[in-house]
Amino acid sequence: MRKLFLSFFAFFLLISCSTLPQKTVDEKGSYAWEPEKFELNQQNQAFSAEGAVTMWIDVEQFKGKFTGDYQILSSAPEKWRMIITGPFNISVATVIINGETANIFHEGIWDRGPWNEISKQLFNASVDGDLFSVMLGGRFRFEGECAELGNGEKLCRKNGIYYKIAEEKVVEIASGDLYIVSEKKIRIPAGKGRRGKSKKQSRSAVEKLQRWIGVNRGKPAFIFENKYLDASAELPESLFEMPQPDEPDIFDEL
Repeated sequence: MRKLFLSFFAFFLLISCSTLPQKTVDEKGSYAWEPEKFELNQQNQAFSAEGAVTMWIDVEQFKGKFTGDYQILSSAPEKWRMIITGPFNISVATVIINGETANIFHEGIWDRGPWNEISKQLFNASVDGDLFSVMLGGRFRFEGECAELGNGEKLCRKNGIYYKIAEEKVVEIASGDLYIVSEKKIRIPAGKGRRGKSKKQSRSAVEKLQRWIGVNRGKPAFIFENKYLDASAELPESLFEMPQPDEPDIFDEL
């Protein structure tokens, strides 16, 4: 019985490990690079996105896998607000990002630090605004170099980050030790969003579940599953400013 259990456990472990997507981008390949400039999802300049997130957190006191929900808002390429909740909608962390600096609220206090370092702790990899915008379905402005791969695909590079594009959509990203692959699952929007707006009526409602899997140094880093995107949400600038100690957070009033 023990041998049977161990064999089953080993098989299960093999199946679990094999679910990681395979990287197809070859950064060292020989390509005919040409200057190129374009913008994807121009209609989603400012947006609010919701979905599920899995993170392999790299912080000593919370090290390990976490699965919860996210709401991420962005009013500009350098301005972000991220709210992460756990089971029963319990608040886990709020992060306000302004350029390269971030303020994170957790365990009742605000901490401040470089977003590059904080993102490594949360997502086990460095994730900048461009990567967030691509994964969430927001605007993505590109100015760099691209090369045709054939079959309607092309590879683009900007600031050391490579984007594989098919049918005018990013399908894979490679950034150093990190690569991110997208998957799609059919999903029929139903019910209402966090602000009571019918998802079927929203022009930006996601009709297919978009799942982005990040792998860093051969190990899972994060999974984003997009469920809803609203490009008509009003996002006051105060949402992207850290509240003073003696005033309530504006997000609590929404």
